[in-house]
Amino acid sequence: MVNRVWDADEKPTLGQGWALGWAWGRGLGGTGWGTILVLACLALGFTASAVEYERVRVKGERERAGLLATADSEVEGQLEDLGKFLAEPQTRLIRLAGANSSPIANAVIAWNSVEQKGYLLCDDLKALEPASAYELWVKRGSDEPIRIAGIEPKAGVSVYQFRASGVKSRDRLEITAGPPSAGKSPILSGEFD
Repeated sequence: MVNRVWDADEKPTLGQGWALGWAWGRGLGGTGWGTILVLACLALGFTASAVEYERVRVKGERERAGLLATADSEVEGQLEDLGKFLAEPQTRLIRLAGANSSPIANAVIAWNSVEQKGYLLCDDLKALEPASAYELWVKRGSDEPIRIAGIEPKAGVSVYQFRASGVKSRDRLEITAGPPSAGKSPILSGEFD
């Protein structure tokens, strides 16, 4: 086929128009259908990739929301349990006072003598050295102290549940950072009702 320039008053025939279109697409001024198809496929590939990325992201967010809902439900359950525990008539609140050098000013223990179960309520528990915990001790007069529980503080937690047995009315409660030793004062102390 010969490249021909058409005059303004001339119109190509159908066959000539197709040939012109084919020639235009094959490099006489255009990029060609093959190139256009390749670019269209690349665009579709990028679009599909973006859609897949968005699908995976949304799925991850839904899974995270499910985990948060489960954790929230667990916390709500714990708060409900604590509320029921505090409402029981056998539950008593024991105010604990800090020693002069104690980093903790005060705390409260909710104690149920029937269940021999309690909660330590304290916002100021700081982390101790590794493999060390706060220890709850009962003292009866001049008897040796009896360890009733250990509590490991956690960031953002201010309620710690514990169980003990053999605690009696008028027993003295002391909390130490680690095991007690001579010359080491308790951090907090109070008395069971």
